[in-house]
Amino acid sequence: MRNTRWVAVAGAMAATLLATGCGGGTGTGGTASSAIPTTSVAATTPTVFDQRAVYDEIMEVAIAAKLPDTDLPGIGGPTSGPSPSPSTEEERLQERYLSCTASWSGLVPPPEGEGSAGGVRDEFEETVDAFVRKGWTAGRPDERKTGDEGDTLVGFTLEKRGWTLAANYKLYEINGAELLLYMATEDSCMEQFTEEELDRLFSENGEQP
Repeated sequence: MRNTRWVAVAGAMAATLLATGCGGGTGTGGTASSAIPTTSVAATTPTVFDQRAVYDEIMEVAIAAKLPDTDLPGIGGPTSGPSPSPSTEEERLQERYLSCTASWSGLVPPPEGEGSAGGVRDEFEETVDAFVRKGWTAGRPDERKTGDEGDTLVGFTLEKRGWTLAANYKLYEINGAELLLYMATEDSCMEQFTEEELDRLFSENGEQP
């Protein structure tokens, strides 16, 4: 059940970004290729499936799908790096969590004029298929309406070689903005957190345990 809890933590972090990043309906409108890390994406399956390898695989799928880049703050992944000097207990807890994750997000601004909302929903579902082709196993999708506005939230949970990947898509009913988030967590790394620490991660990101 702990595995379910830390996937929910990832979802809580996604919800925080969704709430703070889409309010103004802004976004770069670019492509995922502009977010390629300084090291090249691996062309073959790595022997060691570590944070860098998982991040590169997420990036490879995002680039191939031509998903939009994001102007949201980076979360997790080798490129985000540690804070200069985590000074509080909560900051150190967040640093430990980020060391267990690899993630990428993309924000699609609201359509202009007569544009239709939900423009990248199909691309999102195609990325899940792409992960499956790369050896990830996927559970059934979770689709529901959330919040007072009835926003659409779709989530898939995938697993591969000791990692759990939460793939999330959200469509904002009020303005048609969309957000994509892929957050992978290393199972053995997350096992090092106590129940109390998981509770704090929940509450820090707007969710109750």
